[in-house]
Amino acid sequence: MRSRERVLLAINHKEPDRIPIFSPNLIPTYKPLDKRIQHFLDTFEFDRLVKLNFIKTPSRRRRLADEVFIDLYGCLFKYKGVGNPYCIYHPLAYIKKIEDVEKFKWPDPNDPNLLLKNASKMARKISEETEYATAINIDTLFHRYHALRGFNQWLIDLKLNPSLHKAIADKIYHINLTLTMRLLNEVGEYTDIVMTGDDLGTSTRPYVSLQDFRKHIKPYFKNLIGEIKRSFPHIKFYLHSHGQIMDFIPDLIDCGVDILNPILPLDGMDPIILKRKYGNQLCFCGGIDVEHILPFGTLADVKKHVKEVIDILAPGGGYIFKVQAISYLISYEKLITAYKIAVEYGRYR
Repeated sequence: MRSRERVLLAINHKEPDRIPIFSPNLIPTYKPLDKRIQHFLDTFEFDRLVKLNFIKTPSRRRRLADEVFIDLYGCLFKYKGVGNPYCIYHPLAYIKKIEDVEKFKWPDPNDPNLLLKNASKMARKISEETEYATAINIDTLFHRYHALRGFNQWLIDLKLNPSLHKAIADKIYHINLTLTMRLLNEVGEYTDIVMTGDDLGTSTRPYVSLQDFRKHIKPYFKNLIGEIKRSFPHIKFYLHSHGQIMDFIPDLIDCGVDILNPILPLDGMDPIILKRKYGNQLCFCGGIDVEHILPFGTLADVKKHVKEVIDILAPGGGYIFKVQAISYLISYEKLITAYKIAVEYGRYR
């Protein structure tokens, strides 16, 4: 079965020849990656998503100095040795009034230089000539708020200054929606999946109450996804969100989320409950324990765990296998074992 057909069947809750298998994310560190892992990433036949990101978003960073970066919003980021660069300067951190929001120099999402020329032609060529499903990545909504304002201030704004919160969130939403639709108006016909990420919780609980989520956050996701699907009803929406967000899932489904990632065990995202309650509405991507079993378990533990996750999440389709992220803590042998089991054990027929 061709990779695109396999992925599309799975996300439409049908059983392909085997579960789709996505490549892991790499957690950057100063410690060099095992060369055998790099060879594996370069040569393994993953069910890749070909990205049609023919637009320059304001989140793109340029280097200012060694390990210091800036984006078009004016946020500064610094690499601190592990993971992605951390935001170290929040340009809206000290504003007090809605007037200050209006005065801020927001990026212009209608800038003609942001969209690459011939985007539609390039997307069509990719769609016709490759065997993989296609996707676009769009900017985050509330991670962007964190960067502009600071994470703590975001939570304070929700409670103490909701009008200011709305003014900032409205600006971010307008920019993201405008850029997304500009791109999709060129490549939407050839796009299978729209992807974004906004972590909504910690490993023990969501960042905000369900009430605050519904009042201050959900409307932006629902409007964004709704606009996309009204114009391109064939597109599936993929949300990456870390955290224990079980209580949010019915609302995420109501927003139009089709694929949820990474549903990590450490976050209490129980695969049995997820599949039983939401398996007919959501496709799950991930579910593999990259915090305990893969770093610290035995090879036997890894084999047993991967089989258990597949047994729970794969029946009837609606599951994509992915070891969410790897670092030097996860050995080559355990990574290979996890993916080998996924290929061999994850077959439907």
